[in-house]
Amino acid sequence: MTGDQRHVAPPVRLRVLGRPVIEGVPEDHHVRPQSLEFLTYLVVRGGSAWQEDIFDDLMPEPSRRLAAQRLHTYTYNLRRTFALVGGERPYLRLKRHQYVLDRDAFDVDLWTFRDALAEAEMDAGAVYRAITAYGGPLAAGTRYLWIERYRESARRAYVDAVVALAKNLSGRPDKAERVLNEALRHYPDDSELLDALARVRR
Repeated sequence: MTGDQRHVAPPVRLRVLGRPVIEGVPEDHHVRPQSLEFLTYLVVRGGSAWQEDIFDDLMPEPSRRLAAQRLHTYTYNLRRTFALVGGERPYLRLKRHQYVLDRDAFDVDLWTFRDALAEAEMDAGAVYRAITAYGGPLAAGTRYLWIERYRESARRAYVDAVVALAKNLSGRPDKAERVLNEALRHYPDDSELLDALARVRR
């Protein structure tokens, strides 16, 4: 093992399924709410976003000059936070007006969820990984103006995965019921989940 390998810090853990949080932040360090919203925005877009899109979605009212100043502040706050949690490395870069997260530097529940769903057709265990990674509605408890379509997309993918898994577990109704009840904890009024649970209990 080389010296560089010995000193590589583990990825910074980000959670956006449920209330957004950067895990391991020291108690005396303040993460700006706007910085966390900016980070969540980058995460849901796969780790990158163009500056103009960020301005339009997160800061539509200020002038471009003021918006750029604010974005610089949020970026600095995030870089400082990441360094405190995981050490110095290029977590967030600006490349030709595009903000890019280093995916290798982060452990993100939403990315785990999406990756597992992408593998689900080839790997029966992947759907379990996806469902396990789903800690709740995307950016729960926030009122980000741009979040709803991403939140609904994640909800739809999760419900579809749970219903499909319950169907595949038709020979094990007890296990199917546990999976559905866990999903109903997140979405107690979802009609598809309730219908699937009723089918299991017949």
